[in-house]
Amino acid sequence: MLNHKVRIVAGRFKGHRLKLIDQKRLRPTSDRVRETVFNWIGPNITSMRVLDLFAGSGALGFEALSRGASKVTFIEKHTKIATQIKDTCHRLDLSAHEAEVICRNCVSWLKQDDQVWDLVFVDPPFTDSNLYAKVLNELHNRVSTLGLIYLEHSKRTPIDTHPYTVWKEATVGEVKFSLLSLDTDSNG
Repeated sequence: MLNHKVRIVAGRFKGHRLKLIDQKRLRPTSDRVRETVFNWIGPNITSMRVLDLFAGSGALGFEALSRGASKVTFIEKHTKIATQIKDTCHRLDLSAHEAEVICRNCVSWLKQDDQVWDLVFVDPPFTDSNLYAKVLNELHNRVSTLGLIYLEHSKRTPIDTHPYTVWKEATVGEVKFSLLSLDTDSNG
């Protein structure tokens, strides 16, 4: 079993280590990748409404909260993993106004949710490349005008990001990650 040690890189919870359970199902976003992504986002994270889909360890969402996001909603379908995220929220003394954990399938939850988000993390299991198109389709008209979508996938799997524009992207090891923005020229 891999020895994942995930820590929050910066902000008010800097250095806090996230407890991980059920590690066979988790592929936490590395410190290096998170540091890069949040450097790209910069101070704009402050007061953002964030959605962490396929939350897993919650590392992306907790990093966003640590750096000043106003609220993060974590969506994770596995009960034990969702419970671990709730436990981390409790340990960090986060209120329900700051963090919400929902134990549901991401795609079915998105079909019923109508909120608009400023930042959405999309990091599904690499084994199901069809999830990317489903999620990006459901997010259409659900990301604020200046909002961003973080996409993480295997560098071996090309992802169609239409109707979004790739703003920034990089590859670290086997992982390709991108920040997408709304394609303002798209007719939807």
